[in-house]
Order: sequence, then structure tokens, then C-alpha cells
Amino acid sequence: MPLDLSHASTVGSRVSRDRWQPLKLAGLVLLCLAWVALGLTGHAPWKGEDARTIVIAWEMVNTRDLLVPSLIGEPYFVYGPLVSQLAALTMKMATPWLDAHDAARLAAGVLLLFTLGCVSLTGHELSRYRKIGYRSDNRNGDRNNDKADGRAQRWLPTLILIGLVGLFERAHQLSPQLGLMAAVALGMLALALALRRPGLAGVLLGGALTLGAFSYNLSAWFWLLLPALLLPLLHSGWRKKTYGATLSIALVLALALYALWPWGLHQRSPELFAQWWAAQSPSLWWSGREIFGNLGWLGRNLPWMAFPAWPLIAWLIWIRARGFNGGFRTPQVILPAVVAITSAAALLLMPDIRSIEAMALLAPLALLAAAEVETLPRGGSAGLDWFGILTFGLTAMALWFFWWDAYLNGLGSYAAELFRDAVVGYQPKFRLRGASIALFLTILWFLLVRPARQSNQRAVLNWAVGMMLIWGLVATMWMPYVDSRRSYEVVAKMLKPYATEGCVTSRDVGEAQRAIFYYYAKIKTLPENDPAAAACPLLLVEYNTANVPANARNTAPSLDGFKMLKSGNRYGDDTEMYILYRRNHKEKTS
Repeated sequence: MPLDLSHASTVGSRVSRDRWQPLKLAGLVLLCLAWVALGLTGHAPWKGEDARTIVIAWEMVNTRDLLVPSLIGEPYFVYGPLVSQLAALTMKMATPWLDAHDAARLAAGVLLLFTLGCVSLTGHELSRYRKIGYRSDNRNGDRNNDKADGRAQRWLPTLILIGLVGLFERAHQLSPQLGLMAAVALGMLALALALRRPGLAGVLLGGALTLGAFSYNLSAWFWLLLPALLLPLLHSGWRKKTYGATLSIALVLALALYALWPWGLHQRSPELFAQWWAAQSPSLWWSGREIFGNLGWLGRNLPWMAFPAWPLIAWLIWIRARGFNGGFRTPQVILPAVVAITSAAALLLMPDIRSIEAMALLAPLALLAAAEVETLPRGGSAGLDWFGILTFGLTAMALWFFWWDAYLNGLGSYAAELFRDAVVGYQPKFRLRGASIALFLTILWFLLVRPARQSNQRAVLNWAVGMMLIWGLVATMWMPYVDSRRSYEVVAKMLKPYATEGCVTSRDVGEAQRAIFYYYAKIKTLPENDPAAAACPLLLVEYNTANVPANARNTAPSLDGFKMLKSGNRYGDDTEMYILYRRNHKEKTS
């Protein structure tokens, strides 16, 4: 049975007659800005890369040293310094109006906007090479359709990226992985431009390689250079001599720019350079022993992280396999597909794969998903649209109901169990600004998804607006609750009175938590295996579900040679407990 694409044939004429196009474009820009801005501020540094990167930026500001990233006073070369440097800049500029950690997190917004812009420009550039699988009845039909597809591909990949579940919260936390995602997006734009503007493409690709290495580490070059080398094998457009010039310009520029940092470290101190060099060992980035475990991880997590991109990619595979729109051998498919496959391979080789590392994979998937949105059958787009309306509508209703109930009566036991909260009775305060934004987003979503002209583009827009609605409700009404359960500030306040006693030995305390305690309490914790830790008078131990039996979690374990001083944990969390001990005098002098 031939594939019916008649529903897509009027796209060009419909868009070309749209008088409201500038206003709609402005609305899409505002949508992207709102999605980026929500949740950047108003909460403490959270466990993970958010805390580490913020504290590194904070130390850069305090020491006025942008060359050497340090964590808890020690050089930190696990990741490059660029994201922390950008955060230090926004922290310096915005601290008169914002807390230091909120000001630093503005850098995440800058990287997100940069990523969205690169994805939009890449989609528009690749739309030049899309072969239409049907003919219009009028003379100018193909031209109109090409213009319409170009306009659509400017914003469809961006909206799909905004709507991906995997970016719901992680994209709004400050992390080197945001820099990697931005580098991948810029690299795809460069490789797309290489087909017609090789010189500019070489400069941009060199910038992408530099951005990836400076933000993440040198392993970012695997994410970008391997696709660049594979493309000539798959399409003649990248087999021209000019493409060799593109790669040459990119490599020379990237090597020259990246060499400035280790050169500066060596000029400062050969010991610093040696520490940086030790952190560049490929064994720290890749491990073939974990491939099958990582493959299972991707199989479990990628379906929800990449939703709703993967159903759209499945449709693209179905329609292109039947030869429509040029099949698979078009730059619009080849480029994002190669980058996505390479990114997945990089994830498989990692010794410790995490969800935040997979964010960079989502950018090429969004481009792939947008390629055949217009040819999606009406039933498919309607199904996605109604699924999104029901999902986001019911979720928004639940969030409003639980918040209102908690505001009037306190968080009930049924809600606490649902949220995995160990403490019932949480009662939020009414904040006019947050409530107003939440109400505005709810009304806006209702107006946008009300019955209107059905279209495939509309379904993608509705999904992105629905995702922004849910994230907006969490980032406004529910952020004080989420922050109180995820913040370690209460534990840091427990430690702060002991800051004058010198260093603290830490046992089983994560690196991110140690950074947060240093940020809030000026407590310098040293891991127990550090030789200098033996001289510390205090010991901080983290007990959790891994090292404390379930029947002993409500008691404070005693340690031979130590006296317990304080104990504490995050609000609503019974999985972790922190106990501060003082070393007995006898133990200290022996």
C-alpha cells in the first residue's frame, strides 16, 4: 500500500500565508526562555555535579584564580574549568541581587540557550538537504514546501529537545555535562555547515572541540571527531577536498586553544601540570569491562529519557526505509544519526555511566525526531497530542491538589509515602510570585491545548508546553519543598560551630557533600585515607542504607576512641545520617 502524504502537501502554502508568523516566532522564543529560566534559582546546591561545580566557581571567585580549579582547597582536574569559569563570572556579576549559588547557576541558563540555538540552526541548515517525497500541484509548491520545512526545522528540534523527559531536571543544574551537550550541538552545526561553508565550519568545529575539552575533558573529542571522520564514508557531500580543509582548521584551532591551559599550569607549577596530566589518562574515561552493564543501563533508561523522541525516530525509520524523502542517505538523517550512535558508543565505554552523562545524546536524537514530524499520520500525531494533554493535565491537577492540601492541612501520610518522604506534616508558605507564575503557566497551557486546528507541529508544541508547565509548577510552588528535602544546609549548620577546630576527617562522605559543607560551614573535610586526616580532631561519618542495618538506623552508632558530638540528616530523609565525633585525647596522642 502506498504511503499517503497528502496531509503534508499544503504545509508550504499554509505557512507562507500566515500573517501571524512573527508573533508565533516571538512566542516560541519566550517559551524557550521561560523553560531555561525556571528552576535556575531559588534552591541550594544539590548533591552531584551541581554542588561540585558551584563550589569550584565559588572558590575561583574567592581566590581570584581562574586558571586552577580547586575543590575544598585542592586542585581538581577531573573536568575542565570552562563551566566553572563561566559560573564564576555570573556569580561575580549577579551576587548583589542573588545568592552565590543562584548566581552561579545562571551559567547553566547560558549553556542551555546556546545549546537550543545551535540545535535550531542545525535543523534549519540540514533542511536544505531534505528530499521531498511528493510533488505539489502548483508550480511554486516545492519552493513553498522547502521554505515551510526550513522554518519548521528551526524550532521543531528545539521544542522536541525541551520536551524530552531526560532534561526535565538535570538540564537546570550546573554541570560540566551541560558544556559537553553544548559542544555536541555546536559540533553538529559545524558539520552541517561543512557541506557549503567549509571555512566557517572549520572554525566552529574547532570551537566545539575546545568547548568540549575545556568544559568536560579530552574524551569530548571522541564525541565529535569520530562522527566527523565517519561522515565521508556515508555521504559524498563530506568527501570533498574542502571538507579536509574544514577538519584541518578545526584540529589546528582546537589544539592551539586547548594547549593554553596546560601551558599555563606548567608555567604556574610543574606539579600542577603533572596532576593535570595524570587526570588525562584514558582509563579514567573508558573501560571495556562495563560495556554489557552499560548496554543494559541504556536499555532501561534511554526509553524514558528520550521520550517522545524515540517514537518519532521509529516513524522516521519506517518511512525512510520505504524510500520516501531520499531514504536514509540524506544529510538530514546521516549527520544526527552518526553523532547519536557515536555518543551511545562513548556512553557504553564509560566506567561509570550516569543519567547526566546521557544528556549530550539527546541533542542529535531531537534532530532525528524532527525530520519526519510533518509526515506523521494524523492518528499518530493526535495520539501523541492527547497522551500529552492527559498526562500533563492530570499531573498538573495532582500537583495543585497536593500543594493546596499541604498548605491547608500539612503534607499527609499518603502524600509523604508517594513522595518517599519520611516526615509528614510539611506545610508550604504562600509565596505570591511563585503562585502567580504557576497560575499563569496553568492558564497558558489550558489556552494553548484547547481544541484547535489539528496539526503535527501543534502536537509537538503542546508537548513542549506541557513539559514546561510541569517543570514550572515544580520550580515555583514545589521548589521550597524539594529544596528542603535535597539540601544539605541543615547538616552544614550542624557542623558550622566546629569550623574553628581545624580540619575534619570524613568517612563514607561523598565528594559533593564535602563540597557543600565547605561552602556553607567553611569546614574542610579530608577523606580518611588522606595522610593529613590523621591530625584532624573531628570525624564525620555518613551512615546510610548501605552501611547501617535497618534495625539500627534510629540509633547513633558508637565508635571506639571517639565521642559523639552531633547527629543530623536532611529533612524528610531517613536513608542518610551524619554523625560528628571527637577523637578521644588518648587516641589523639597515641
